[in-house]
Parts: sequence; C-alpha cells; structure tokens
Amino acid sequence: MVRGISYTRITLALDIVKKLTQGQFAGYHELGIIKHQIDLGDTIIIENSDEMKISCSNPQVPCDESNICWQAADLLKKEFGIKQNVSICIDKKIPVQGGLAGGSANAAETLKLLFDLWGIDIEFDRKIALLRKLGMDVPFYFYGGTAFDSEAGGVLYPLENNCPKLHFLLVIPPFGVSTKDAYARIDYAKIGQMINKTSDLKSALKTGNLRKIEENLHNDFEQSVFLSHSKLVEIKNRLLDCGANAAVMSGSGSTMIGIFCDEAKAKNASAKFQNTVIAASLV
Repeated sequence: MVRGISYTRITLALDIVKKLTQGQFAGYHELGIIKHQIDLGDTIIIENSDEMKISCSNPQVPCDESNICWQAADLLKKEFGIKQNVSICIDKKIPVQGGLAGGSANAAETLKLLFDLWGIDIEFDRKIALLRKLGMDVPFYFYGGTAFDSEAGGVLYPLENNCPKLHFLLVIPPFGVSTKDAYARIDYAKIGQMINKTSDLKSALKTGNLRKIEENLHNDFEQSVFLSHSKLVEIKNRLLDCGANAAVMSGSGSTMIGIFCDEAKAKNASAKFQNTVIAASLV
C-alpha cells in the first residue's frame, strides 16, 4: 500500500494567448499561467488488487474508466507492460469543477505513487511526457511550488518566489463552470491583453513585492465566465469589501479567491460567505 496527498494549485495569472491551428495540439489554446500550489489536497491510497477499482468520498467524482486516476494507472500499465491491477481510494477535499485542477493533481499523485509501488524508475523528461498525455495541467504537479505554464504551448518552468506566505480564502459557489463552456464564450478580441501583467507578476514574485503581486493578479477567463455567472462578480467585490488584498478567479472558475497576508483576517472574512476553504501557500 502507498499513500500520498495531491496538493492542488490556484492561478495567479491566466492569459489566453491564442488558439493553436497546427501541430500536435491543434484546436487547443496556448495559455500563459502562473500557477501557485496551496496546502489544500486530497488523500490518495493505492493498493494492489485483483481488479481495477476506484472509490471516492465525493459522489460527483466518477469511479470508472473515465476517472483520470484510473487512466493514469492504465497508461502506466500499457507503457511498461504491467499486468497488476490496483484499487485507488480518493478522500476528496478539493472542490469539483472549481477551476482548481483537482483531477490533474490526483492524476499526478497517482503516477508518483504507482512509480513507487511498481518500482518504475525513468528520467524526469519521460515522466513529464507521460503526464502530458493525461492532461495539460498535470505536468505542473511534478514541479509544484510556483511555476509558469503555457500548457499546450509546451513551456513549463519553475519561478523564483520570495513572497511571504499568503493565505487564501476560497469561496466555492453552489455551481461549477465547465472548462468547455468557459472556452466556448471567449471573445478573441479581448483576450491576451494583460500579458505584460504576467511579466510584472513574475518580477514581483522574485522580489517579494506584495503590492506589485496584488496589482498584477488577473484572469482572462473572467471576461467570458462573468457574463454568464454574475454571482461571481458579486463574490469578487464582497471579498475586497471584506478586507482581501486582492481577489481573482482560479482557472476557468467557479472558485473565487481572496488573498490575505494575515490568516486571522481570512478567517474573519470566511464568516461572511457560505462554503469556503482557507488555504495557504505550500512551502
């Protein structure tokens, strides 16, 4: 038996750069994302089994071949000719369809655990190539920390982060936002106009300039998602009214994030909302 925690991430900057028209990832979008790992995670336990099985504490998560952890195990079995089956148990804490990439985090941790369980030892670049087969967001979790990721653009590298530990109030609305729908509503005339902010945010993280970090948080998906989910605009404004230094949507939504320097302030603000999680930078 092997056990691990799949810590998830939030997005501090998200630029939708362009839709790719050629190559392996034609039809996907090149993004520019600054991802930041937080101490919110799901516990995953894997044991050898006579048959493939998945169980999850959240009934919203499928427990069949469509589960990304099942796909991760199947990928390794095919890649290395492994006949052994496993049972995978997921104790879910990361919200589903919240723009937090919990499924991708689960897939990456499942692969890490299976590498140990099955004694697979391969070079790092090959691991990243395997992860990319499962999803564009998965490779980040083998870097962790803070990183820049263009996903289908193929650029991924860690960022120097000298910012003090931050506390995040995650407000989870009673609805999710599907990534497919978020992309479908993109206005291509309005995206990719804040790329300079992403560059400034990288510099601010390196120097630990909190004010500059707050000024440069942004997410292109807010333009399209807010049009159909006005409740998210309300939550963002309320977070700022409750003392957040800044607020931004994570990924393609629907989780809204208030950034606080002080954990006590985050806890006080949490009382003003329903269904919240308080997390911190994973250090």
